[in-house]
Amino acid sequence: MSANASPRRALDRVRILDLSQVAIGPYTTLLLASLGAQVIKLESHTRGDTSRGPVTPVTATQLSLYPENDPGARPWNRTARYNQRNRGKLSVTANFATPGGKALVKRLVAVSDALVENFRASVLDRQGLGWEALRQVNPRLIYLKLSSQGATGPERDYGSLGSTLEQTAGIASVTGYTDGLPLMTNETYPDPVAAILGTGALIAGLRAVRQTGQGQFIDLSQREATVGLLGEAMMDFALNGRVAAPTGNRHPTMAPHGIFPCMGNSDQMEGNREQGTGKSGEQPNPQSAIRNPQSNDRWIAIAVQNDAQWQALRAAMGEPVWSQDERFATILGRTRHQDELEAQLARWTAGFDADELMHRLQRDGVPAGAVLDGATVVRDPQLVARGWFEQVTPTEVGRPYPMATPPWRMSGSAYAPLLPAPLLGEQNDLVFREILGLSEAEYEQYQRDGVISTEARW
Repeated sequence: MSANASPRRALDRVRILDLSQVAIGPYTTLLLASLGAQVIKLESHTRGDTSRGPVTPVTATQLSLYPENDPGARPWNRTARYNQRNRGKLSVTANFATPGGKALVKRLVAVSDALVENFRASVLDRQGLGWEALRQVNPRLIYLKLSSQGATGPERDYGSLGSTLEQTAGIASVTGYTDGLPLMTNETYPDPVAAILGTGALIAGLRAVRQTGQGQFIDLSQREATVGLLGEAMMDFALNGRVAAPTGNRHPTMAPHGIFPCMGNSDQMEGNREQGTGKSGEQPNPQSAIRNPQSNDRWIAIAVQNDAQWQALRAAMGEPVWSQDERFATILGRTRHQDELEAQLARWTAGFDADELMHRLQRDGVPAGAVLDGATVVRDPQLVARGWFEQVTPTEVGRPYPMATPPWRMSGSAYAPLLPAPLLGEQNDLVFREILGLSEAEYEQYQRDGVISTEARW
């Protein structure tokens, strides 16, 4: 390789047509772009990716989607969600509800290796752009369908977001506290999980077509991918008849296992660094503070896996009297008396800075980690040293922001920083004129007919 040559990446020379929107599909194609694939994001300028937000923001909630609450002249190019999830891609527009738009989609399919979409099951079929139609255009096409419920079954046409998938997949039934209502993990937790699985499935499809010459239809149900996270709960029910329930931050075979307050916590727990005994004589309840955190609270996660780690934690605390209680000597005893164990431990952790205590316990062989919020995690020394965040300046924003990169590096596939997310239709000329070879007259006619445009009209 010459000094001026670009480093080779795993998916160099692979072209992917991206018809997806919102989260799961754009996450999938972001990961594929990071591996070197040329991703062409195709939207209709009359109904674009909803993560771009509205054309005319009118509410405070909508304004919060934009940097410094400023939608700018073309807000559809400025939302944080769109710009984070669509880096490294090309953007073209085609209103594929029109005959001309459908023709352009098929011409793009003919020169692509794969297509990714996350519409409801029958949407593209009704448009004449489903798998059966497009495989006739390109028999080697890998078609990744990331629908909510899958392409078959009585609920095939249901839609969803990550928030609703947590309910239908059962995650919400096992998250929360033992005496409280179910809680969500986050608004979109299932999306990145299914996106990573979709990335692997598409790459497997590319490998298969090289071996067989035949295209592949990959039916990946977001709901089923999410249900797969509950394997232990399902097996416990199948084998033992037990229905899993919320357990808070506790673990069936580890104790102590939870989140504990540190200095700066609004719960104001009193503690003594060496002995773990409070001045008031009252035992704090860490669970009550966890349920009602303040924005500047500091916490540490501690997970003791075995008796050796418990002995190490005792030593780190200075062997306080309460820790020598025989009830805490074994994992069985600690799990049976977790309320008292957590209360005593919380009294001790409350006297420490979370980061200081994390490093101290880790050095002593106790698994521990400071709980970081979004503002803190972008400055975390470990993530910074690994280059997990890269500074990206969205084109119509004008200032850099830290954005997460894929959580892996491959020895045989160099990672290169991704270009900012494209403006709506930014590469129309490049893709339609140079890649598809449209004549100037054809291209201008599509523009006059309103099939392609760089202005949002939704």
